[in-house]
Amino acid sequence: MKKNLFYLFALICSMSLFTACSDDDDPSWKKLPTQAITAENLSLTTNIPNNPDASVKLIMSDAQSGVIALSKAVRGMDEVEVNVNVTEQSDGSFKFQGEKNIETTTKAMTDLISSTTVRVEGTITLDGKAEVAVTTAATGNLVKKWNMCDNFVFDKKSKIAHAPFMLNWVSPYADADGQNAGLAAENIQHMGSIIVSGIMVKLLKDVEFKADGSIVANYAKDVEINQDEIISGIFGGGGLPSTEDITWLTSPANLAYWYAGNDHVHVLLNIPAIVAEAMKDAENPSMTPEAILGIVEMVKGMTGAQIKELLGGFLSSMGSDNILSKLDITKISDSDIEKLIGYVVNGFPLGYDTSEVALKDGSKVSTFHVYLEKEIFDIFMPALYPMLPDLDVMLKNMTVEVFGSPMPVWGLIRMLTALNSLTEFEDVWKATTLFNVGLDLATGSLKDVAEEEEE
Repeated sequence: MKKNLFYLFALICSMSLFTACSDDDDPSWKKLPTQAITAENLSLTTNIPNNPDASVKLIMSDAQSGVIALSKAVRGMDEVEVNVNVTEQSDGSFKFQGEKNIETTTKAMTDLISSTTVRVEGTITLDGKAEVAVTTAATGNLVKKWNMCDNFVFDKKSKIAHAPFMLNWVSPYADADGQNAGLAAENIQHMGSIIVSGIMVKLLKDVEFKADGSIVANYAKDVEINQDEIISGIFGGGGLPSTEDITWLTSPANLAYWYAGNDHVHVLLNIPAIVAEAMKDAENPSMTPEAILGIVEMVKGMTGAQIKELLGGFLSSMGSDNILSKLDITKISDSDIEKLIGYVVNGFPLGYDTSEVALKDGSKVSTFHVYLEKEIFDIFMPALYPMLPDLDVMLKNMTVEVFGSPMPVWGLIRMLTALNSLTEFEDVWKATTLFNVGLDLATGSLKDVAEEEEE
């Protein structure tokens, strides 16, 4: 009996040893990790600044091929799978590379982007560490240089249809007597578009949306805003100011990026690079790009409540005589503050419209109107309301020179907006049904439009 038990024990041990040896004999590619690799073990480079929540997963098909699953690694696409060729390296790691062309499936976005080519390459180790490079190249109508709109184009109701700067505002607000319904928003929309357009054409010449996701613009070397030109524009003095004597500079390619997704164009700002560009000629700058990056990273890790506390302390330190100290940050919800930080990390969503404008010679110019939507401004407005009474008093005690003669600022504002007090702005906003502000870009000049645009 004991002898039989010994034989049985030996058989079990032999089977266990055989199984263990079989596992050790598996080819290396079968031992690669199958779980998603996240930031801790992932070195990810992309041509658009990557999402901190990005991850990758390699699913092997055989020793030479597999599928790399990219999660939030391609801006505008939550999940992308790319077939890759895989090669084992002498150090035991595995190198992979592949490419996929992705057609745009959202009907609204096909006006801008027809397809995006995703290229991926990198290495992965048996212990689950990966180095991955992802590059994208978009094709479509958006991928070109767009000129700043160079003229005011009006529709058949004499409303602005195209302008360098477009403010669209609809609010049925009426005054205390029930009069002038919608007039305030309509007047502000018209005059705001004219005034800011006269400034914008002297700041910005064109914007190019490149295939790799970078944005490059030609902007004015020296900014000279002429008050007389602005006043002339307010009173209908002959269109946009001349830009003939302006020296234009080209921005670096790493200041801002774009990507399309969720029926919006998202613009992602590289804040440290922007600060570095702005301070490059400054003597003894008070802040370095590295310091700015540190602040941005710190804020990104804070809760909405913590950010509000930080901003509230900063505003209080300005003193009660500073009008900005009247801003009430507590009126902004914690979730809205965190939403704004999300825009900083992942890009601001911009709405857009496209159209064609007929010229007198029979040709057509394509236009691209890109704008910030009302939802973003809804976040800030509650904080502004407490400031309105003090701002109203301040403006009613100011004067401005108009054609060589002093004129009360409030008299001018009242004439242009039909408001009796700036405090009415809160009610105008709360009644608002449409609001957006943005730029109108075009593929050519709009100085020779055939006729008024259809409404």
